[in-house]
Amino acid sequence: MKITELLKDKDYLVSLLNGPCAPANEKQESSPINPEWIDMEASAAVTDAFHKLLPDGIPYMNAIIAERNPDTLYEGTCVDTNDKRLRYIVVSVIPDTEFPFNYSYPLIHELWMAGLYCWELTRAALAACTKEMQVLLAKHPVPPILNNARIEWVSLYLGRTPYEGISRLSEQWVEAEDFDGLEADVHLYKVREMEHDPLLQRLIDAYDKDYPEAAHKETIPDDSTEV
Repeated sequence: MKITELLKDKDYLVSLLNGPCAPANEKQESSPINPEWIDMEASAAVTDAFHKLLPDGIPYMNAIIAERNPDTLYEGTCVDTNDKRLRYIVVSVIPDTEFPFNYSYPLIHELWMAGLYCWELTRAALAACTKEMQVLLAKHPVPPILNNARIEWVSLYLGRTPYEGISRLSEQWVEAEDFDGLEADVHLYKVREMEHDPLLQRLIDAYDKDYPEAAHKETIPDDSTEV
Protein backbone atom coordinates (compact mmCIF):
# COMPACT_ATOMS: atom_id res chain seq x y z
CA MET A 1 0.00 0.00 0.00
CA LYS A 2 1.17 3.52 -0.77
CA ILE A 3 0.42 4.69 2.78
CA THR A 4 2.52 1.87 4.20
CA GLU A 5 5.41 2.76 1.90
CA LEU A 6 5.18 6.40 2.94
CA LEU A 7 5.21 5.47 6.63
CA LYS A 8 8.48 3.60 6.05
CA ASP A 9 10.17 6.64 4.52
CA LYS A 10 12.32 8.05 7.33
CA ASP A 11 13.04 11.41 5.72
CA TYR A 12 9.38 11.97 4.91
CA LEU A 13 8.17 11.01 8.37
CA VAL A 14 10.68 13.20 10.14
CA SER A 15 9.73 16.17 7.93
CA LEU A 16 6.02 15.53 8.56
CA LEU A 17 6.37 15.16 12.33
CA ASN A 18 8.76 18.09 12.68
CA GLY A 19 6.44 20.13 10.47
CA PRO A 20 2.65 20.24 10.11
CA CYS A 21 1.78 17.15 12.20
CA ALA A 22 3.80 17.34 15.41
CA PRO A 23 3.21 14.47 17.87
CA ALA A 24 2.83 14.83 21.65
CA ASN A 25 2.50 12.71 24.78
CA GLU A 26 -0.04 12.70 27.61
CA LYS A 27 1.52 15.92 28.95
CA GLN A 28 1.07 17.64 25.57
CA GLU A 29 4.86 17.82 25.26
CA SER A 30 7.17 17.05 22.37
CA SER A 31 10.53 18.05 20.95
CA PRO A 32 11.97 17.98 17.43
CA ILE A 33 12.93 14.56 16.11
CA ASN A 34 16.61 14.08 15.29
CA PRO A 35 16.75 12.32 11.89
CA GLU A 36 20.24 11.00 12.62
CA TRP A 37 18.93 9.16 15.67
CA ILE A 38 16.13 7.30 13.88
CA ASP A 39 16.76 3.55 13.97
CA MET A 40 14.75 2.09 11.08
CA GLU A 41 15.55 -1.51 12.03
CA ALA A 42 14.23 -0.93 15.55
CA SER A 43 11.28 0.99 14.09
CA ALA A 44 10.28 -1.98 11.92
CA ALA A 45 10.69 -4.44 14.81
CA VAL A 46 8.59 -2.36 17.22
CA THR A 47 5.92 -1.72 14.58
CA ASP A 48 5.68 -5.47 13.93
CA ALA A 49 5.39 -6.20 17.66
CA PHE A 50 2.74 -3.50 18.01
CA HIS A 51 0.66 -4.95 15.19
CA LYS A 52 0.71 -8.34 16.93
CA LEU A 53 -0.84 -6.72 20.00
CA LEU A 54 -3.83 -5.46 18.01
CA PRO A 55 -6.95 -7.51 17.22
CA ASP A 56 -7.78 -8.62 13.69
CA GLY A 57 -10.03 -6.36 11.68
CA ILE A 58 -8.81 -3.06 13.08
CA PRO A 59 -9.45 -0.40 10.39
CA TYR A 60 -6.52 1.86 11.28
CA MET A 61 -2.96 1.83 9.92
CA ASN A 62 -0.13 2.27 12.41
CA ALA A 63 3.61 2.74 12.22
CA ILE A 64 6.18 3.47 14.92
CA ILE A 65 9.48 5.24 14.46
CA ALA A 66 12.14 4.71 17.11
CA GLU A 67 14.55 7.47 18.05
CA ARG A 68 17.65 6.11 19.77
CA ASN A 69 19.99 8.51 21.57
CA PRO A 70 23.53 7.27 20.85
CA ASP A 71 24.79 8.51 24.23
CA THR A 72 23.61 5.60 26.38
CA LEU A 73 25.12 3.31 29.00
CA TYR A 74 25.31 -0.48 29.24
CA GLU A 75 24.67 -0.99 25.54
CA GLY A 76 21.40 0.90 25.70
CA THR A 77 19.94 -1.00 28.66
CA CYS A 78 19.87 2.09 30.87
CA VAL A 79 20.66 5.81 30.71
CA ASP A 80 22.01 8.38 33.13
CA THR A 81 19.33 11.03 32.48
CA ASN A 82 15.65 10.65 31.69
CA ASP A 83 15.83 12.58 28.39
CA LYS A 84 18.26 10.03 26.94
CA ARG A 85 15.69 7.23 26.98
CA LEU A 86 14.44 5.69 23.76
CA ARG A 87 11.59 7.47 22.06
CA TYR A 88 8.73 5.87 20.13
CA ILE A 89 6.45 8.00 17.96
CA VAL A 90 3.23 6.20 16.99
CA VAL A 91 1.71 7.43 13.72
CA SER A 92 -1.90 6.31 13.22
CA VAL A 93 -3.79 6.79 9.97
CA ILE A 94 -7.58 6.91 10.21
CA PRO A 95 -9.43 6.12 6.98
CA ASP A 96 -13.09 6.72 6.16
CA THR A 97 -14.99 4.78 8.81
CA GLU A 98 -18.68 4.45 9.49
CA PHE A 99 -20.44 5.23 12.76
CA PRO A 100 -19.59 4.50 15.55
CA PHE A 101 -15.86 3.98 14.85
CA ASN A 102 -14.98 7.68 15.09
CA TYR A 103 -16.73 7.89 18.46
CA SER A 104 -14.90 4.86 19.82
CA TYR A 105 -11.47 5.76 18.45
CA PRO A 106 -10.21 7.58 21.60
CA LEU A 107 -10.90 4.50 23.74
CA ILE A 108 -9.31 2.16 21.19
CA HIS A 109 -6.33 4.51 20.95
CA GLU A 110 -5.88 4.76 24.72
CA LEU A 111 -6.00 0.98 25.10
CA TRP A 112 -3.43 0.30 22.41
CA MET A 113 -1.13 2.95 23.91
CA ALA A 114 -1.43 1.17 27.26
CA GLY A 115 -0.67 -2.15 25.55
CA LEU A 116 2.40 -0.71 23.85
CA TYR A 117 3.62 0.81 27.11
CA CYS A 118 3.33 -2.52 28.94
CA TRP A 119 5.06 -4.36 26.08
CA GLU A 120 7.91 -1.85 26.04
CA LEU A 121 8.38 -1.94 29.82
CA THR A 122 8.54 -5.73 29.69
CA ARG A 123 11.05 -5.63 26.82
CA ALA A 124 13.29 -3.19 28.69
CA ALA A 125 13.11 -5.20 31.93
CA LEU A 126 14.06 -8.39 30.08
CA ALA A 127 16.96 -6.57 28.41
CA ALA A 128 18.19 -5.47 31.84
CA CYS A 129 17.97 -9.04 33.13
CA THR A 130 20.29 -10.22 30.33
CA LYS A 131 22.89 -7.75 31.66
CA GLU A 132 22.44 -9.10 35.21
CA MET A 133 20.85 -5.83 36.31
CA GLN A 134 18.13 -5.66 38.93
CA VAL A 135 15.14 -3.48 38.04
CA LEU A 136 13.90 -1.35 40.92
CA LEU A 137 10.81 0.82 41.19
CA ALA A 138 11.10 4.44 42.27
CA LYS A 139 8.73 7.40 42.51
CA HIS A 140 11.30 9.65 40.84
CA PRO A 141 13.94 8.55 38.29
CA VAL A 142 17.20 7.56 39.97
CA PRO A 143 20.20 6.92 37.68
CA PRO A 144 20.87 4.52 36.17
CA ILE A 145 17.40 4.72 34.62
CA LEU A 146 15.84 1.82 32.72
CA ASN A 147 15.89 2.67 29.02
CA ASN A 148 12.26 1.95 28.24
CA ALA A 149 10.91 4.23 25.55
CA ARG A 150 9.02 7.46 26.02
CA ILE A 151 5.90 7.22 23.86
CA GLU A 152 4.38 9.99 21.76
CA TRP A 153 1.65 9.77 19.15
CA VAL A 154 -0.22 11.50 16.38
CA SER A 155 -3.46 10.59 14.57
CA LEU A 156 -3.97 11.53 10.92
CA TYR A 157 -7.51 11.52 9.53
CA LEU A 158 -7.41 11.08 5.76
CA GLY A 159 -11.04 10.23 5.09
CA ARG A 160 -12.96 12.12 2.41
CA THR A 161 -16.04 12.62 4.55
CA PRO A 162 -15.82 15.12 7.44
CA TYR A 163 -14.66 13.62 10.71
CA GLU A 164 -17.73 13.58 12.96
CA GLY A 165 -16.34 11.71 15.93
CA ILE A 166 -14.45 12.81 19.02
CA SER A 167 -10.75 13.24 19.70
CA ARG A 168 -10.49 12.95 23.49
CA LEU A 169 -11.32 10.07 25.79
CA SER A 170 -12.82 12.57 28.23
CA GLU A 171 -15.61 13.18 25.71
CA GLN A 172 -16.47 9.49 25.88
CA TRP A 173 -16.70 9.43 29.67
CA VAL A 174 -20.34 9.31 30.80
CA GLU A 175 -19.68 11.01 34.13
CA ALA A 176 -17.42 13.76 32.79
CA GLU A 177 -17.19 15.61 36.10
CA ASP A 178 -15.46 12.57 37.61
CA PHE A 179 -12.73 12.23 34.98
CA ASP A 180 -9.95 13.72 37.17
CA GLY A 181 -8.90 16.16 34.47
CA LEU A 182 -7.52 13.44 32.18
CA GLU A 183 -8.08 14.40 28.55
CA ALA A 184 -6.37 11.49 26.76
CA ASP A 185 -6.12 13.51 23.55
CA VAL A 186 -5.40 11.44 20.40
CA HIS A 187 -3.68 14.47 18.79
CA LEU A 188 -5.91 14.38 15.73
CA TYR A 189 -5.07 16.16 12.48
CA LYS A 190 -7.83 16.42 9.89
CA VAL A 191 -5.40 16.40 7.00
CA ARG A 192 -7.78 17.42 4.18
CA GLU A 193 -8.96 20.44 6.19
CA MET A 194 -5.46 21.73 6.92
CA GLU A 195 -3.67 24.44 5.02
CA HIS A 196 -2.15 23.09 1.82
CA ASP A 197 1.30 21.62 2.30
CA PRO A 198 3.30 19.33 -0.07
CA LEU A 199 3.90 16.88 2.79
CA LEU A 200 0.18 16.61 3.50
CA GLN A 201 -0.63 16.32 -0.20
CA ARG A 202 1.63 13.26 -0.45
CA LEU A 203 -0.41 11.66 2.32
CA ILE A 204 -3.69 12.46 0.58
CA ASP A 205 -2.43 11.19 -2.78
CA ALA A 206 -1.20 7.95 -1.20
CA TYR A 207 -4.56 7.42 0.51
CA ASP A 208 -6.52 8.09 -2.69
CA LYS A 209 -4.41 5.52 -4.55
CA ASP A 210 -4.95 2.94 -1.82
CA TYR A 211 -8.71 3.55 -1.73
CA PRO A 212 -9.74 4.37 -5.32
CA GLU A 213 -13.22 2.87 -4.82
CA ALA A 214 -14.24 5.74 -2.57
CA ALA A 215 -12.97 8.30 -5.08
CA HIS A 216 -14.89 6.54 -7.86
CA LYS A 217 -18.14 6.65 -5.90
CA GLU A 218 -17.76 10.38 -5.36
CA THR A 219 -17.58 11.11 -9.09
CA ILE A 220 -20.55 8.97 -10.16
CA PRO A 221 -24.04 10.27 -9.27
CA ASP A 222 -26.51 7.89 -7.70
CA ASP A 223 -28.92 6.74 -10.43
CA SER A 224 -31.66 6.29 -7.86
CA THR A 225 -31.68 9.98 -6.93
CA GLU A 226 -34.84 11.72 -8.04
CA VAL A 227 -34.60 15.11 -9.76
